[in-house]
Amino acid sequence: MHERLEHLDSRQLPRGFTLLEMIVVIVVLGILASMAIPRLSGTKDRKFDLTADRVADMVLMYAHRGGASMNACGLRYDAPQRQLELLLLESDDDGNYWREDPLAQPVVLPDWMGENSVGIYLDGELMDTTQWPVTSMPGEQRPLIEVVLVWEEREAVVSLASHAMAPHLQLDGGGSSVLMPIDLDAAGQSREEW
Repeated sequence: MHERLEHLDSRQLPRGFTLLEMIVVIVVLGILASMAIPRLSGTKDRKFDLTADRVADMVLMYAHRGGASMNACGLRYDAPQRQLELLLLESDDDGNYWREDPLAQPVVLPDWMGENSVGIYLDGELMDTTQWPVTSMPGEQRPLIEVVLVWEEREAVVSLASHAMAPHLQLDGGGSSVLMPIDLDAAGQSREEW
């Protein structure tokens, strides 16, 4: 056997990788991974921000429907479907029923957000909208509506004050708080200058 090995030309022996080649490959893979991992983790943050913006748009449509429509409108979170819906109250011979607003696409939560990631609050009280949506009747004053989205350490609060026609979005506690009307007479400030 030794004799056969001596006769083999060195060019015919199987060649392995050198230590230098292995180091170069590991460094290149490390550089590629350091560029790809932040992009992948940032995608969920961007989707969360986009979902919060879409919820704010839906609450805006809810405010405009409630202020301009002759029919009642409703806001409902469907937990099993993981989507927020804008509903319209319709009437026919059989009675009243809720149907999805054809002009407002439901906001579907991303797959990685749980079904308990959304809470709808009326004047600070958590509401269960599975049986009856948050309703705005034409000509009636509505309460403070807050839609809260949570995911890991992130939180988005979409607030629609009772007097407002547009919602206020706060991401991760940043930004200003919702402006609420003040009764200057009740606060004892009716004679003060503004």
